Amino acid sequence: MTNTYNQLKKELSILYPDVTDIELNEMTNNLIDFYTIAVKAVMEGETTDAKEFVVDDKNFSS
Repeated sequence: MTNTYNQLKKELSILYPDVTDIELNEMTNNLIDFYTIAVKAVMEGETTDAKEFVVDDKNFSS
C-alpha cells in the first residue's frame, strides 16, 4: 500500500504543483478513503438481493 500511496502522491504533485506536502498527504488520504468506501459499498450491494438499476431516460440509449 505504501508504494501505491507514494505513486498517487507523486501523480497529484504533478497535477497540482503549487500545493504543500501536507495538502498532498491529505488529498492522497482522502482519495484512498473515498475509493475504499466506494468499493466496500459495491461489494455489500453485490451480496444482498439488489434490484437492477434501471435508467428511464429518453436521452439514455441502451
